[in-house]
Amino acid sequence: MKKIIVVLLVLCLCGCSNSWERIFVDLTSSNKIQAVWLSYVDYQQMLQGKSESEFHENVQTMMTNLESIGINYIYAHASFYTDAIYESEYYPWSRIASGKIGKALDYDPLEIILNEAELRKIKVEAWINPLRSFTAKEMLDVPDRYPVKQWYLDAKLRAKNLMLVDGVYYLNPGSDDVVELVSKVVEELCERYDLKGVHIDDYFYPTGITSSHDELTFLEYQQTNPDVSLADYRRSMSDRLVSTLYATVKRTNHSMVFSISPSANVDTNYNQLYADVRKWSNERGYCDVIIPQIYFGFENSNMPFEEAVEQWGDMVGKHVRIVYGLAPYKVGEEDRYAGEGKTEWIQNVDILSRQVQFVKKQKRYDGVAFFRYYSMFYPKAEVKQQMKIELSKLKDELK
Repeated sequence: MKKIIVVLLVLCLCGCSNSWERIFVDLTSSNKIQAVWLSYVDYQQMLQGKSESEFHENVQTMMTNLESIGINYIYAHASFYTDAIYESEYYPWSRIASGKIGKALDYDPLEIILNEAELRKIKVEAWINPLRSFTAKEMLDVPDRYPVKQWYLDAKLRAKNLMLVDGVYYLNPGSDDVVELVSKVVEELCERYDLKGVHIDDYFYPTGITSSHDELTFLEYQQTNPDVSLADYRRSMSDRLVSTLYATVKRTNHSMVFSISPSANVDTNYNQLYADVRKWSNERGYCDVIIPQIYFGFENSNMPFEEAVEQWGDMVGKHVRIVYGLAPYKVGEEDRYAGEGKTEWIQNVDILSRQVQFVKKQKRYDGVAFFRYYSMFYPKAEVKQQMKIELSKLKDELK
């Protein structure tokens, strides 16, 4: 706990008023973020089972593809399930990298991505999922030297630090041990690599969580906060995790950016994931950039795209930059939860370009981000031609 407090104090003492301006030097109106998420799912095609030269060639092809439509930013997955695609002191090598949890590669995929991106003047943030961990079966294969496995092997630490929800372990953000571990991983990435920043997405408290999953830490918290509700406690713990990671980034390298990509549904964030995105978007010390996942079409009857964009544009404070997350993975697909608009992505070939046109007209606009790389450049055969048209039209908006 002391280490966490020290991190926050360092941030407070480092001259906040001037540093805020330094953070946003390259996020001005003349240099908008035009990003793509490079997911671990993409790595299954690009990385798994590949030699260094094969992966290097795949990365070079990726950079050429991204450059061709005007992408200048990548959110590159570095840790997906408390594992890593680099040699981490704290997490085992991912099975996505080598085919087996803990089995090391003889090269550094993240370094290759960064080197190739630098040649193209494309910026990269390391993307981590801070709480999602291994399945119960996978946990057995994690080498004993890593903290997560040590917690698993100790009944008391397992009950305090890990939450098993629907067969998947999640780290408990109410634990000081957890916050310290994730902070160390962020520090490791910031110190080792020439990154633009660190990025987290929408995996906070998992859906399906019950009061028993974090009962021990909640009871501890109630000893000094007897009137707090479980929901408010969880939101407070999410606040603590996010602010600590933000402070860790700034303490390690103050010019780096810390960004968050939450679900676009503000109420779902607050009431189900215990993520107070309204606070994070307005109060200093939580993030530099917010990237709501507005993965909806114009005709979505449950959450129309334009309404969601305007809600976020009105909500985000002036000191936080807003980048709009868009969904090329839906091109050519039925959108099952869109109500009357469920066939919109099948019937149209210009949704992405029209969405970029719309967000560019907003008072608050610092860029767009697309989920995900393979969905855009290697779609399923049945939507390949449709995606080709979408990208052609999108290119005109991004160039």
